Amino acid sequence: MTTEYHDDPEEDSTFWNQGSTTDGCCALNWDPFGKSCYFFSNVAMTWDEAQDWCTGHESHLVILTTDKEWDFVVKHSAGTWYWVGLTDRTGKWEWVNHTPYVMDRRRWRPGQPDSWTGHGLGHGDEDCGQLHSDGRLNDLHCLTQLRYICQKHS
Repeated sequence: MTTEYHDDPEEDSTFWNQGSTTDGCCALNWDPFGKSCYFFSNVAMTWDEAQDWCTGHESHLVILTTDKEWDFVVKHSAGTWYWVGLTDRTGKWEWVNHTPYVMDRRRWRPGQPDSWTGHGLGHGDEDCGQLHSDGRLNDLHCLTQLRYICQKHS
């Protein structure tokens, strides 16, 4: 296995990676959990900008499918709002990999999702999924700027 150093100008830091992510290693600033690596951003972007950033780093906005993943992400995101890879732009809630989201009310804040239109952000309602600081989901206008969580296989 070779040691590689990668410069990422967006982060202005050096990434350390032994081999590739397929070897089970996560780059610097990516947190390992299970078979994935997670990046918790410190920079706020719109939902689409966040998804583009993740895609540019060979990942996607986080997809949460197990209780253990939820617990890990909530533990690491406490007190902060983050974009997650959930949207209902097609009229049905689905993850960024186009798998349907099975509605689980315990994962949502009370009264959510509500597709509120009084946000003042122009045309459209709340079509993008956000992880609230309390660890539950909320729907929010996609042009809102929030931090984001990317996920990729380790």
